[in-house]
Parts: sequence; structure tokens; C-alpha cells
Amino acid sequence: MRSIYCLVTLLSMLVFSVSVRAEMPRLDPYGGFAEIELKATGYFRLDQVNGRHCFVTPDGHPYIALGANHIGKFLQDDTQNGKILARFGGDEEKAAQHLFQAVRDMAMNAGEAYAPIDPRIKKIMPYVLNVHFPVRGKYQFDIFDPAVREEFWSSVVQQVAPVREDRFLLGIACPDLPLWDQRRAEYHKDLPAGSPGREAYDNFFKEYPNATDDDFLGYVADTLYSLVSRAVRQTSPNHLFFGERFQLRSNLSDPVIRSVGKYVDVFCSQALIRSPQRPPEWQLFQPDGWDHEHAVTGRPIMIIDWAAPFSLDTPYELDGAKIKPEEEATAETNAFLYESFAMPYIIGNFKCQLIGSHGNDRLFPEGRMKRTYLKGDGSPFPMRTEATRKAHIQVLNSVLEQLK
Repeated sequence: MRSIYCLVTLLSMLVFSVSVRAEMPRLDPYGGFAEIELKATGYFRLDQVNGRHCFVTPDGHPYIALGANHIGKFLQDDTQNGKILARFGGDEEKAAQHLFQAVRDMAMNAGEAYAPIDPRIKKIMPYVLNVHFPVRGKYQFDIFDPAVREEFWSSVVQQVAPVREDRFLLGIACPDLPLWDQRRAEYHKDLPAGSPGREAYDNFFKEYPNATDDDFLGYVADTLYSLVSRAVRQTSPNHLFFGERFQLRSNLSDPVIRSVGKYVDVFCSQALIRSPQRPPEWQLFQPDGWDHEHAVTGRPIMIIDWAAPFSLDTPYELDGAKIKPEEEATAETNAFLYESFAMPYIIGNFKCQLIGSHGNDRLFPEGRMKRTYLKGDGSPFPMRTEATRKAHIQVLNSVLEQLK
């Protein structure tokens, strides 16, 4: 059934790309489809219309999120913002307005997700709030310890309370790319005897002698998410909860996915970015991966971070991967966009990244590759930005047709 749905949707997108509806659909102030009226609650919520999952804006209109990450850091981090600030004579406000206009020009309707947020964009576009856990480790904390639990609760409440009435808040998220593999199970196993986490580990296997470490990790996830989700919902009951961003095809077991799905409104998943550091089988759009996550969680999915890097000069091979010309890489990225929204449970897609350089760029020959839409000074890669604008308009119109 899904394959038929995808085929029909992709064909409709191709029709739109020819000539039928090249203009932007009419949108409300939040980016929702203004011509469809649903129940308005004053905050973002979820719904299904004609079998398609979607957000609903505070004004009561269906909405899908189209954004790009890593905007704010180029206005906040001195190691990144030199070129664009220099272009605008050191005027941070002018540089910010230029970036925000560039986002709009590419028909994006969302700020960042799981990335540093510039406070100015929170006033004009839906955004995702990142709630940081009160520890730096990705898994080195004992959530079974009452003192740790109290610390987590207080930290989450303190960070969420200021956004309680924020109508532009799309949802509340937890840390980025957590580790939910064997290392986390080993952490609990290696805790001192008598510690809460070690006792939880030992008691779990006494009660379930045939269980696996993956089953135990599901128990840990249930314990963590029951606490954090209650803190979020009691502090800001009108807002959606997204949880952590999980990497597709990582060592993430079904018991963990299932536990997370019990508590989140939307399951957030990072697509593996096309690059030489990724295995060849991870270099393509992977609908079966999101199908599985959706089946296990029962939740709509928001895809965070995906881009095909392109060469700044001539195409070249690197570690078995081809770094393609801008036009080909852009077409590849847009095809990923079309395919994702052909899946009726995908409600958002955020690109990586808008401007400047990426940390992973250091792994490529210096100065030869980019995965962005704007250069470091904020000027566009014209072919990429124009093709992206057209692709976003095409997706918006196609989804609108699905919703009617």
C-alpha cells in the first residue's frame, strides 16, 4: 500500500514540476496551508488529514516543516561568523536579517532543529527548543539514582518554563545523537555494587533471565523518557515533545525505539549524510528504515539533517565515493526531499546545512567541497538555492493536494 501511495505522490510531484502550480501556496503566519481550516488551539499540535500526518499551526492550518540547520551558530560563534559579519560591516542584526531572508527565499518555513537557535528567528519562524541534560556524557549517568532524577527534573523544568506560552515553538527536543548501544548497557553493568543503576541492571536480569542487553536498554529508555516527558508536559502542557534525535541505521534496538515511542509525539531521525565516511549501503534514501521506525513507534517522523556534498571545482573520487558537481548533488538532495514527503507519516525535513562550513568538512580536501546553500559570507550558490526553492514549492503544493 505504501509503495502505491509513494508512486502516486511522486507522479503528482512530477506533474507539478512541469508547470501546473509553480507558485507558493497561500500560507498563514506560521507557514501552514491557509486554505484548509482545522481546529485552532493557539499552539502547534498534530493531526491526520486524508491519511497524511501533519502539524497544525496555532491558527488551525496544516503544516509540514521545511528547514535548514546550523543558522544560529554563524551569528553567535566567533569562529564561524567572520565572513558574513565582515560583509555587513560587523552589523550582526543586518547579517541575521540577510540569513533569515535567504531562508524565506528558498521557500523554507521553519527555523532550526537540534541546532543552536538564534533568538531572533524564534520570533518569525517555527523552531525546535533543545533541552540539554545536566550531564555532558551521552550515556554516562545513572537515571535510576534519585539524586540524578531530581537533577534531571529540575534542569528540564528550568529550560522549558520560559517557552510555556511561545506560539512559534514547534516542539521540545532532548540531546542530539545519543548513544543507545552496548556501551550504555556496559556502563550500568560496571557501576559499583549497590549503586541504583547496578541494582537496576542486576534486578532486571533476575526478573527476566532470558532478556538481552537490548531489552535492558529499553527499560533504561522507559525510565528516562517517563521522567523527562512528565517534566516537559507538566511545565509546558500545550507543546509537543520530540525527545532525542536518533541516527537512522545506528545501533538502536527495537526495545529502545518502542520505549521512546510511548512518550514522544514525533520521532526524530537523522538521515545519514552522503559522504565518503559512510558505508556504500547507507548512501541512498532508505524508506525501509523510516518505515520500520514508524511501525515500531506508531509516531509521525521528522527527518533531521541530510545533504549531498558537492565539489567546488571538478568532480573527484575520495575513499570510494564520488563528490559530484553542484547541479547533480542538488538534484540528488531534492530527490531525497520528494521521496521523504511521499511517505504520509513524514511531517518535516531539515537540511544540513544553510551556511559556511561543517565540522565534517575537515575530512575532505581543503577548499574543494561544500554541503551548504550559502557561502561563508552569506552569498548564495545560485544553482543550489534556486533549485531548492523550486523543490520546496513543489513539495508544498504536492502535500497541499494530498490534504485536500
